Amino acid sequence: MKELEEFSIFFDTDTREGIAAVDLIKEEACSSFLKQQMQLLHAPNIAAAASMISKRYAYLIAASTVYSMITYNQALSLPLHACSLSSSRSLFIQKEHCHWSNGEHEREKWREGVLHQLFAEHLTPVLNTLHRVSRLPASILWENVVVRLHSVYRDVEKADPDPWQRERLIRDFAFLKGAPGSLFGLDQNPIAPYLKIGEERTASPCRKTCCLYYKLGDNKQNGVYCRVCPLSQKKEKRKNSRSYL
Repeated sequence: MKELEEFSIFFDTDTREGIAAVDLIKEEACSSFLKQQMQLLHAPNIAAAASMISKRYAYLIAASTVYSMITYNQALSLPLHACSLSSSRSLFIQKEHCHWSNGEHEREKWREGVLHQLFAEHLTPVLNTLHRVSRLPASILWENVVVRLHSVYRDVEKADPDPWQRERLIRDFAFLKGAPGSLFGLDQNPIAPYLKIGEERTASPCRKTCCLYYKLGDNKQNGVYCRVCPLSQKKEKRKNSRSYL
């Protein structure tokens, strides 16, 4: 339970003035929630709010699951109908519908089942609705997911993993990179173009798309960008090129 709370996941049935995940895939309810979040996030439009929500939801749902799979060889099922997202962007889950499983036996089969439920049955429907409601390109939404997965990779590496954890880290990310679109309920793998493993991750850390974080509040005025923002990288390159003129 402590590990779940570190990811802002709590056992509860109260939506905390937020939205049930099953309503998050309904366009009218999703739009209403995003408009609420626009105010809380100081976002200029619904697209920026949708991007921030997708990043947060990917952290709650995807990062927590993949981290648990790699670190503990376990995963907690998070079915759509058992989850709610609070206004403060924490995840509340119904304990009776969320169950632990482990990859002790037939791990590859177990991994595929866990990730199919995670993506095809939960995250993909949510992102599809965010895309339809906000008109934000799906590429941005899916790269937001990848950014959270990269954080898992980085955190596990920093924690000095044992040989078994390191093997799971390498194998699980390779699986995600090469998985068929069906794992995500789509024709093609939506994270493959953005997921970086091995040397590629350190050689080219910058995003391909912009998550619009710089548009929140006074971020643009103050020159605040996310750590891997392609816009800030371009600005830095232009600055450096001018210094040689």
